Amino acid sequence: MSGKATNPALALGLWLIVAWAQAATPHLELNVQLDPHARRLQVHAHLSGLDAPVRIALAPELRLQRVSLNGRPWPTADRPALDVPAGGRVTLVYGGRLPPMPQLDHRGVLGELPAAAGPEGSYLPAAGAWYPHPGRPFTYRLRLHLPAGQKGLVPGNRVQETDGPAGYSATYDFPHPAEGIDLMAGPYVTDERSLSLDDGRRVRLRTWFYREERDLAADYLQAAGRAIERYSRLIGPYPYTDFGIVASPLPTGFGMPSLTYLGRGVLRLPFIRTSSLPHEVLHNWWGNGVYPDWARGNWTEGLTTFLADYAYKEDEGEAAARAMRLGWLRDLAAVPESEDRPLSAFTARRHGVDAVLGYNKAAMVFLMLRDAIGREAFERGLKLLWQRFRFRTASWDDLARVWSEAAGRDLTEFFRQWVGRAGAPSLRLTSAVASDGQVRVALEQAGEPWRLEVPVGLRIYPDRFEIRRVPLEGARTTVGLPVKGLVQAVELDPDYRLWRRIDPRNLPPILRETFIAPRVALLAVGPDAAWQEAARRLAGRVLDHPPQPVVPGQSTGPSLPRLIIGDRQGVRQTLQGLGLPPAPPDLPEGRVRVWAGRDDGSTPYAVVSADSLQSLEPLQRSLPHYGRVSWLVYAQDGVAAKGVWPPRPERLPVAHDSR
Repeated sequence: MSGKATNPALALGLWLIVAWAQAATPHLELNVQLDPHARRLQVHAHLSGLDAPVRIALAPELRLQRVSLNGRPWPTADRPALDVPAGGRVTLVYGGRLPPMPQLDHRGVLGELPAAAGPEGSYLPAAGAWYPHPGRPFTYRLRLHLPAGQKGLVPGNRVQETDGPAGYSATYDFPHPAEGIDLMAGPYVTDERSLSLDDGRRVRLRTWFYREERDLAADYLQAAGRAIERYSRLIGPYPYTDFGIVASPLPTGFGMPSLTYLGRGVLRLPFIRTSSLPHEVLHNWWGNGVYPDWARGNWTEGLTTFLADYAYKEDEGEAAARAMRLGWLRDLAAVPESEDRPLSAFTARRHGVDAVLGYNKAAMVFLMLRDAIGREAFERGLKLLWQRFRFRTASWDDLARVWSEAAGRDLTEFFRQWVGRAGAPSLRLTSAVASDGQVRVALEQAGEPWRLEVPVGLRIYPDRFEIRRVPLEGARTTVGLPVKGLVQAVELDPDYRLWRRIDPRNLPPILRETFIAPRVALLAVGPDAAWQEAARRLAGRVLDHPPQPVVPGQSTGPSLPRLIIGDRQGVRQTLQGLGLPPAPPDLPEGRVRVWAGRDDGSTPYAVVSADSLQSLEPLQRSLPHYGRVSWLVYAQDGVAAKGVWPPRPERLPVAHDSR
């Protein structure tokens, strides 16, 4: 699960009225009966507190059975939607048969999902039109009824629960303004522990797992507890009495208020507990606690990535954190400049470019902010943001004001540049000359200038290394840096702490360069039609866009990335015919070997070389998650080895002026 899926409930904010904070909050009471075996849903709903007209439209498979407005019966015949006037109190009784749970890949769950049910699991997403939405955030209380053998939940505080031969029922209360309601059910077994927080409150942690994964419960409960404690101290009190970790039959990674919905297929992966789970816990503060202003950009994924995925790498040590920063810039190098967009345009992740910008770039912006104002002021800003916007909408402009106050200086220009402007700086060192106790360093940037503080590393004989920050506002600058000792070389941003485009020649090729390209030539080079069909299916899973099939020997054009899939002999002959090198000599042996490269014109390509047709099939599920690596090798039981080739430092030897 490299890269978390955006919570579909957050997408509701795209059409919510952002002025809700000044109005009364509607309240929704729901009594829900769900039979997953029959896929039948029956709901009794009561919506009140409407101070503005609202149009209510339910999913087409749900039929209204009875409606009353302000206690009086209201005709329902063949109504596609109900127009409820301001001040109205509306009661609806409706039901219908839901579709079965779909078979989706990791990208399929990022789209708009319908409410679906089945004995193996049911998911009624917030955007699935299975309840009457008042058109803006609302509070709710929901009572859920399920047959024996099934359990279910929605976001919120659990206030009642019974489970027995007659079936399962539970009541959930959500007293804060919510953007939507997600409902999950399945043949779950549950485990629970109580967490005591520093402020004296207790949180009930619970796993909702399938029986086959129940042995993982204790580790997940412990990891969730650590994350809630961490962020309660860093940001402010955890806002609920419960937190649930729910196994999903779909390949999901969703963070919702008071719970996370994780695909059961990845629960055994060790990094889920140390990366994905903290990320989804943190969404209780950012995204589900403070809402983004969708019209002006979703900042919550970037801040969550920075304080969870990246922060846990910092816990491991500087080498792990540096590797993640380098990975972000490597991913940016894979994004064509024509595909780059400002952070203010990012709302949700739909494909690889969205992840690079909305998650990675935004996380780097928060890193650069912390570097600029210091950790103490940055963390003061986190607390201020939570205190002032808890269960309210905050825009990037609001964030700029909060951190300006926390830092005691105006940060408007910092946010305007990094949030409102597309693209990234492109820098290079042009000269470095040492004389009279200083080294004069010349820097330049291409295109319209950015206002930057550029980290420059000084390698000083024999083994000293210092980093200085050089201001750069125009196209070029030359500064004198005082230094004691013999400076041998200068390096540009050696720790990769600045969001910028790096010359691809200084970066190792990675699979993502090909996977996210807008146009890719597919060379299916297996010995027969079955091989070629398997190659086409695999290409459809790993590429963001449909490939352009090419017959081996046919020209693909001068700048079209290539994806080459086939048997070992076919791959070897194809590479030779294209003038590309064979498999790297240090690549380990395995059933399938995958590697990335660039041709003499720096156009990326990716190769999948398999020893049998059967060995290609397992790659359909796993290979899309390895875009950030340069190579990987599959053995009998999965990925046996993977890695990224090292970058080339952007280093310039220092000339010494003897005058």
